[in-house]
Amino acid sequence: MDSSAHPLRQKLTRGETLAGIWSVIPHSQVVGTLATAGFDFVFLDCEHGGYDFASLEAAIAACEGGGASPIVRVPGPDAFFAQRALDLGADGIVVPQVPDAAAAERAVAMAHFAPDGTRGYNPYTRGGHYGMPPQPKLARGYPFTGVLVESPAAAEHLERIAALPRLDLIYLGVFDYSVALGIPGQVDDPRVQSFVERAAKIARAAGKAVGTTAMNPAQVERLTRAGINVLLYGADTWLIGAGAKAGLALYAGAPGRAR
Repeated sequence: MDSSAHPLRQKLTRGETLAGIWSVIPHSQVVGTLATAGFDFVFLDCEHGGYDFASLEAAIAACEGGGASPIVRVPGPDAFFAQRALDLGADGIVVPQVPDAAAAERAVAMAHFAPDGTRGYNPYTRGGHYGMPPQPKLARGYPFTGVLVESPAAAEHLERIAALPRLDLIYLGVFDYSVALGIPGQVDDPRVQSFVERAAKIARAAGKAVGTTAMNPAQVERLTRAGINVLLYGADTWLIGAGAKAGLALYAGAPGRAR
């Protein structure tokens, strides 16, 4: 089986726009709920989330059970962590805070076996189906591999990053980018949107998927028009909080509720 069998790669090849969500709550039932809802993938966040390796393994299994690809955001350019995540069965990794093309190249290498990368090979792990065929996740080039571009300094290297072989996704960290500009959280600011539009043009021209957060219809329309083809619906914590607030608002007019 070759790398084209990856479910996300197949969807992108068909011209589909992918939908996913960040998971920072390290609990398999929360992850399973998100996966079963119909997202194409769940980003299991080991940079900002509370995951350890035991909860990460359970979350990967929950994604698989719900029909979503488990993709792990590793906590940094940590080859040991990337290898462990893939050995646990992740369908791929994304690496945060990539400052330049050389760092992006090292990040991609962490996901792949020689001669394409630096990942250690062990066919007897969960990701290797415990040594028993079929072993699709051990196919050469299988892991879906992404990097996060999150600062104006990193954005200067976009052309070289997008040219890297075996890089599937450039994710645009608009929240960190807004912080770097001194406008924290103002992701609709024209300066942030200019970055997104330029990055999307460069990434798509190089044949890469490009993703970012889209939280409302206006953002979806604007971002997809710019070429974004991987959309993230925020994080599980935000989703639960928004749902809880909507429930409370429903009762605002009930007798005995404080105004």
